[in-house]
Amino acid sequence: MIYTKKYPCGLRLVAKKMDGLFTVSFGVMINVGSRNESPQENGYAHFLEHMLFKGTKRRTAVQINEEMDDIGATINAYTSKDVTCFYTRSVSEDLEKCVDLLSDLYFNSQFPEKEMEKEKAVVMEEINMCEDSPSDVSQDLIFKAAFHNQPLGQTILGLPHNIEYCDRHSIIKFKNSHYNAANTVISVAGNFCFEQLDELVQRYFADNFTGESVFVKAPKAEVTSEFAHKFKDIEQCHAELAFGCCGADSEQRCAVNVISVVLGGSTSSRMFRTIREEKGLAYEVFSAPSFYSKVGLIEIYAAVAPDKYDAYCDALHTVLKDFVEKGITDRELARVKTQAEKGMLMGTESSLALMRLYGKKMLQQNVAFDIKKEAETYLALSKEQVNGLAAEIFSRKPASSYVGRQTDNFDAVSRLAL
Repeated sequence: MIYTKKYPCGLRLVAKKMDGLFTVSFGVMINVGSRNESPQENGYAHFLEHMLFKGTKRRTAVQINEEMDDIGATINAYTSKDVTCFYTRSVSEDLEKCVDLLSDLYFNSQFPEKEMEKEKAVVMEEINMCEDSPSDVSQDLIFKAAFHNQPLGQTILGLPHNIEYCDRHSIIKFKNSHYNAANTVISVAGNFCFEQLDELVQRYFADNFTGESVFVKAPKAEVTSEFAHKFKDIEQCHAELAFGCCGADSEQRCAVNVISVVLGGSTSSRMFRTIREEKGLAYEVFSAPSFYSKVGLIEIYAAVAPDKYDAYCDALHTVLKDFVEKGITDRELARVKTQAEKGMLMGTESSLALMRLYGKKMLQQNVAFDIKKEAETYLALSKEQVNGLAAEIFSRKPASSYVGRQTDNFDAVSRLAL
C-alpha cells in the first residue's frame, strides 16, 4: 500500500508499506544538487551534505554515529546533480529514533568552524580520489560537453577553489535557500504503521518549518554538442558520446530505456556483442540513460587500449548506423519488455531502492511512482515507436569526451556523428 500526504507547511510524505519485513528505510530528500548551484557555489550542495553530520545543538558528530551504531541502524547520505538525500535503515521498532536524529541534522546543524576546516580537507581528498579514477573524470567531462556552460554540466563535488574558500556564512545561506518545506519530501519504505509515521513526521519535521517555503525549479538546460578532453598518462582511452533525449517527466522515457538497453545496456546488447564479444576491443562498454527534469541523455562509454581506439570508433559507428537503419527486432523488444517488468518486480524487494524511487518521483513530479502503470507503459510500446525515436535521437550531433594519453587521433570519438 502507498500513502501520500501534503502538510500545511508544504512538506510532502510518500510511504510504501512492505509487509513481512523487519526493517524500514526513512529518507529525507531535498530538491537541490549541483544543477541548482551558481559557478561560485559549485560544490556547496555536496559539502553541505557532509557538514550536516558534524554536530547539532543536541549531538556531537561522534554521538550522531554512535546513536545509530547503538541500535544497529545505518545512516548515510548522497548528493546528485538534482537531489540531496539523508536516510536511515533500521528495524521498525527504532523508527522514531531515526526520525528524531534526521530531524536534528536537518534543523539544528551548527556548522562549527573547526569542523568545517577539517571537512574541507576531506572533500578535497574526495575530489583527488575521483581525479585518480579515469571513469569518473570521463563522466564529468561528458556532462561538461553535453551541458556546456550550464549548471547541469557542473561536477557534483564542485570546484576545489569553491570548497577551499567557502565560509560558514555562505554555506548557511545556501542551506536556507533550499532546505524548506516545499523543497523537501519525506520518503519511507518498509514495515511501519502509517498513523505512527504520520505523527512522527508531523512532530519532528512539519511542525519545525518556519519562514518562506518555495519549491526551487531547476534551471533550464539545453543539450550541446561540445567535445571535452583531458590528457592523462594511463593505460586506456576512455571515450564517451552523449545524445540528447527526453527528461524524467516525459512519456518517452520508457522508449529511451528500451533503446539504451538494446544498444548497450546488457550482455545481449548490440554494443556488448559486437565490440566486446566479436571483436575483443573492450572489456567495459555500455550505454545508459540519464534523466533529469525536462532533459536527458543517452550516454555511450568504453575503455579501450590506445592501439584499439580507432577500431573501436569504427565499430561503434557501424553499430549505431545499423541500429538506426535496421531498427530493433521483435525479439529484442520482447526481451527488454520482460527485463523491465521483472526488473521492477525484483526491485520492490529492497526498501532502500523503493525509498529512493518513490521519493524522487514525488519530489520532482509531485506524484507517487506507480509500478503497474510503468510496466503497462513498457508493454504498450511498439517497435515502430521505438525505432522512430531512435532515428530521431541518433540523428542529432552528440557531445563527446576523451580521457587518456595525448595521441594524434585523440578526438576521433568527436567525429562519430551519423
